Amino acid sequence: MVKSWAGWVHRNQFIVMVLLVTLVLRIPSLFEPYWYGDEGIYLTVGAAINSGRVLYRDIYDNKPPLLYLTAALARGEQYWFKLIAGIWSLTTVAVFYKLAGKIWGNGQTKKAAVLIFALLTTLPVWEGNIANAELFFLLPTVTAGLLLWNEKEIGKIFAGGVVLGMGALWKAPVLAEAVVWIFVWLGQAWRKELTMEKLVVRCVSLGVGALVPLIASWVALTKFGAGEAYVSAAWMQNLPYLSSWQMGTGLGLFSVKGRLAATAAVSLLAVWLNGGILALWGLWTIFAATLSGRPYPHYLLQAAGATALAITSLGWGSRRERLVGGGVITLLVGTILMFKFWTYPTAGYYVNFLEWTLGQKSQEQYFEWFGGGVNRNYEIARVIMSGSRAQDRIFVWGDEPMIYALAKRLPEGKYTVAYHIKFYGVEAETMQALTASPPRYIVETSDMAGLPGLESLVNSRYKLEKEVGGANIYRRVLSLSLKD
Repeated sequence: MVKSWAGWVHRNQFIVMVLLVTLVLRIPSLFEPYWYGDEGIYLTVGAAINSGRVLYRDIYDNKPPLLYLTAALARGEQYWFKLIAGIWSLTTVAVFYKLAGKIWGNGQTKKAAVLIFALLTTLPVWEGNIANAELFFLLPTVTAGLLLWNEKEIGKIFAGGVVLGMGALWKAPVLAEAVVWIFVWLGQAWRKELTMEKLVVRCVSLGVGALVPLIASWVALTKFGAGEAYVSAAWMQNLPYLSSWQMGTGLGLFSVKGRLAATAAVSLLAVWLNGGILALWGLWTIFAATLSGRPYPHYLLQAAGATALAITSLGWGSRRERLVGGGVITLLVGTILMFKFWTYPTAGYYVNFLEWTLGQKSQEQYFEWFGGGVNRNYEIARVIMSGSRAQDRIFVWGDEPMIYALAKRLPEGKYTVAYHIKFYGVEAETMQALTASPPRYIVETSDMAGLPGLESLVNSRYKLEKEVGGANIYRRVLSLSLKD
């Protein structure tokens, strides 16, 4: 047993070493403070699901369900959520190793591609340390690539569609990658390598496969009375929300329709020039990364596989492969510059962690590196936990969902952040919930004038308990002298 295990490690020593390096690079993410707003939403929604609330109907966010179910599996706790994300990411790297082998064989090109992919999906520069949907849906998209790359069997094409559909249950832009394979097959039909009948069968098999998980999720949520809310929140409302950013509502090529038309046109050109799968994969994953027009670097994770293959093709590919790889990298760099994608410091992230672990920084100083409001939110959570019970509800008016997760208290009402309440115009619904069942605490981190009726409720039913770093913590009272 031990001998056979040692033999397996020796035969696979490269991927074992890459996974070990990836594991080490991920260790600091397990010890991050509660600081990243979107993770706060996921954890709060996950905790709400565990308490019996129905997703979309009773607790709201605008992504498909698998991210929140994962947060529920993690019991709404960041450490376990990050640990699941880390294990998931290691699995993704291992599957990409198989995909790179299918494309490049077992030479240096494969090894370089895998190492680049592992770094892109792990380091903070593209938010690889954050448990966002992109980090999770990479496993389905890479698995789909492994199933579909030069595949002719209808059963595997259908399975590839199912896997892509499952990926879309993390986030909708995954479906853009289904288009890659449709263009690949169009190119084969153009070159008379595929009959029109087989083209139609492949496209239908892929499409039906992708629909299976989507329909199954709708059926499941419908049984809980949330089918309509699910379709509205995760699909119908999501695109207008994503496109609300300045670059998402631009004109011409800067609009979603403009970028879609340009991507389709260049895809047809790539098909005509026989640019191959890499050209199409790069085009559509970069398009998907810019779908919202927002400059968040974790969107670029969707293009990590194509980027890794493009970089390695520059060094080890044929002349045509170098041209394609150069085109993909040029497009990626141009996109990053045009959309002004943010970057997060990588060296500073690890230095901060090492200084803390070596005792050169206090915990407060370590937390402060992640943002000025982190220590404040921890103090707010301590106040709430000391003055309330686990079953009590609170309300945070502002965009600090981490307070819910830190305090281990659920929000009164469906919404976890002020920007959702404002964008979807549900101020009246929110105030109705607060008035019908006033929460134990109301935390004000944004001007109360932004929620009509909130100031009146606070003045009549609450007393200021503490001010922390510009945030006001109000506690519900029965009278001016008697607290409940």
